[in-house]
Amino acid sequence: MIINPNFVPGETNELSAPLINELVRFKLHEVAEVKEGVIRVVDQDGFWIEGGSLCDYLRSVSPGAIVHSKVQFVELKRIQWIDRR
Repeated sequence: MIINPNFVPGETNELSAPLINELVRFKLHEVAEVKEGVIRVVDQDGFWIEGGSLCDYLRSVSPGAIVHSKVQFVELKRIQWIDRR
């Protein structure tokens, strides 16, 4: 598994632009397995993810998640690393 050494929480400018609309692997601090999803929007607090196992996971555990939405939000502080699939 490749760990992306360029990912620094809170510094999304360099990383975010190339990853929009790409399927990306996410390693969250709170789960052992790697999750994936398509990044749709990046803001200063995190990523809006569509589809994939990450979106399903966020829908089931995040307070305030919109259960029927195809897009979910993940905060930067929850992410250990991300990598292109």
